[in-house]
Amino acid sequence: MSLLALPILFSFFWPAGVAYFIILFDTYWLVKSFVMGGHLISGYIHLKRGMSINWLDRCHKTQDLKTWSDELLHKFHLTKGFESMKLRDEWEQIEKIKDLPDQQKDWRDIYHVFLFPVYGESYDVLNAAVKSCLDSSYPKDKIILLYTVEERGGPQVLENVQRLANEYRDKFKDIIVTVHPDGIVGEMKGCGSNGYWGAKVLEKYVAEWGVKHEDLLVHYFDCDTLAHKQYLACVTYNYIIHPDRTYKTYQPIPLFNNNLWDVPAINRLVALGSSYWQLIESTRPYRLVNFSSQAMSFKTLVDIDFYDRFIVSDDSKQFYRAYYHYNGDHKVVPIFTPVSMDAVLGKDVWDTIKAQYIQKRRWAWGIEHFPYLMEKFFSTRGQLSFKERIIHPFRTFEGHVSWATSSLIIALGVWWPLLLNADFRMTVLAFNLPYLARVLLSITWIGVVISAMIAYKLLPPRPKQYNKYKNIEMLAQWLLVPISGIFFGSIPALDAEMRLLFGKYLGFAVTAKERKSQIDASVVNETTA
Repeated sequence: MSLLALPILFSFFWPAGVAYFIILFDTYWLVKSFVMGGHLISGYIHLKRGMSINWLDRCHKTQDLKTWSDELLHKFHLTKGFESMKLRDEWEQIEKIKDLPDQQKDWRDIYHVFLFPVYGESYDVLNAAVKSCLDSSYPKDKIILLYTVEERGGPQVLENVQRLANEYRDKFKDIIVTVHPDGIVGEMKGCGSNGYWGAKVLEKYVAEWGVKHEDLLVHYFDCDTLAHKQYLACVTYNYIIHPDRTYKTYQPIPLFNNNLWDVPAINRLVALGSSYWQLIESTRPYRLVNFSSQAMSFKTLVDIDFYDRFIVSDDSKQFYRAYYHYNGDHKVVPIFTPVSMDAVLGKDVWDTIKAQYIQKRRWAWGIEHFPYLMEKFFSTRGQLSFKERIIHPFRTFEGHVSWATSSLIIALGVWWPLLLNADFRMTVLAFNLPYLARVLLSITWIGVVISAMIAYKLLPPRPKQYNKYKNIEMLAQWLLVPISGIFFGSIPALDAEMRLLFGKYLGFAVTAKERKSQIDASVVNETTA
């Protein structure tokens, strides 16, 4: 709030300083837009490559690491550019694990559990997710589905889950259904507490089963999440080629694609922006933290006591809990195969806009991690270096301040000294200020064009009820970028931060996600990447 208030205040007695600040700020965002555009293109190229690879075949090849290493080296010498770089990195990783026989894993020993916290999802939503698991290239006898159903969701939800279990149990290794009781003292009513309950049930199941904890990967997914058919094989491959595999989170690329054709234009921009941010961050793994869908080894989950039951933003908190538990020795591995989820969609346009605002405010409530991170900054002195202690609180603070202020400063900052200081309006600087700002911001639209092109590439197949003119709307929507940035960026972020400042704490709000089209695994497997 101070960053917004100070330029307004200074406009009264130092308008020239505010004008220069606005020019520098717009220049900074111009440069940043090009940097982010570069990372977005890189992320798209990574994703396109990841979707084209037969990862299960790569898993098979790890059964003879020497031969696979020689094959990778041969491919490396035959290629150039981006592919050459990726093959070199892969070869170096295989060479590393090849020399550590005690750390090697056979991919055939690896099992996967999809942990689905269920609240009020319909049978069709649940069924689509199951079908995406069936569409996986990974052996189905290595896959377990675990549904942890909120008791407060009502009997119909449990009935839907039991119906699915009866229909599909013989197609997987197993399907587990449990009910998370309502009203457990001390828990926040939210996804984390439901996930924790399911993980405790899984702990008992694993003890009876006897599988090694490090041979089990748990995928913490929303019920609307559809995994790409190569996702499990890709995670397995990345898991077994890392010797320190249990000190990692495996993060796929979330695309809010399932119902993207159905949502209003401005909400599509928000959904695409969320997908793009994860694509960008995936190319900067040193910054990456858990977001939404994620996978961890069961050993890691046991070590950190599963999921946080007392916080709204439990996905990103999961990374920080592991990071500090292992004294900084925990990283996120980007998995360049997508998972597709629902964009926000209510019963009508106004309902959708309200639901979108609430979702963005809930995400911005991630600023609640800052006190926790600052406490760790002081309490881990002696265990972590200064850089390791400061990096996460700094990034959280900088990210949320930028989130809450940037769109407003860019949109309104140029007018503050002009409107609030009559003397300044008569100067040459005042005359040129709107022109300079307009030129700088006009150039940033190059980034919008890049975003629109990639969005078109990532669109799922158009549902039959829409004709080709819907594509025109898909292009015209980008004119709403400035409005989207303010009303679904800065304002909900300010709302969340001010609530935290004044102790008006938020609970977990379940996001409205309606569907107008039939959804199946093709949404993610037929994406035109």
